[in-house]
Amino acid sequence: MILVLSGTKDGRIIINKLLEKGFKVLATTTTEYGKKLIGNNKNLKVISKSLNKSEMKDLLISYDIDLIIDCTHPYAEEASKNIIFASKDTSIKYIRYERERGKYNDILSFDTFKECTKYLKSTEGNILLTTGSNNLKVFVENININRLYIRVLPTSKVIKKCENLGFIPKQILALQGPFNKGLNREIYKQYNIKHMITKDSGDIGGTKEKIESAKEIGIEPIVINRPVIDYGEKFFDVDEIVRKIENKE
Repeated sequence: MILVLSGTKDGRIIINKLLEKGFKVLATTTTEYGKKLIGNNKNLKVISKSLNKSEMKDLLISYDIDLIIDCTHPYAEEASKNIIFASKDTSIKYIRYERERGKYNDILSFDTFKECTKYLKSTEGNILLTTGSNNLKVFVENININRLYIRVLPTSKVIKKCENLGFIPKQILALQGPFNKGLNREIYKQYNIKHMITKDSGDIGGTKEKIESAKEIGIEPIVINRPVIDYGEKFFDVDEIVRKIENKE
């Protein structure tokens, strides 16, 4: 059985291609919503929860996994490190599917969210955070919350987290992307945004559209760089990784 750590569009594509080839797949996501997106198949089992190192190791053994494909989001650092640890501890082969990095010219970027907040403190104007809900706390702790607007997934759990941090309804844009350039521009204008913060989620994640639409109307785009992780064997093409598995290379 093949374990696919998913939760992204890329992961779902790889899962479906493996199922079409007749492989049995165990998929993991961190949310029930992610589980629903994967769908159903007689050769597919989906587990929806966050897993620590020991839980991942137990999973590999319990389901007799013989190959691990890590298709998690480029910023899911903890999940990738946990499965790499479990892979080494059980001697089960691990490979990584990685989204291509975006090619963005003349863009301000920072390696950490904390570094980004230090810069933003020296600026003025409204800030739109499009980096998800997991890193909002560092912005709230270091920047006047009245400057912050956040674009997050429209789930009750996420919205509750935002409210607990002190955001009020007019600051919470509960929408699921990715978005085209036109919608991005209208959001920037509607909320009088001066700085837009994004992760480098690749073109499939809508990063290019966010950055280009911001630059077109004079808004400063800022990118939080991807974490540096030694993945080992890594692929950037979905079909290539499926061919490798099919041919047992």
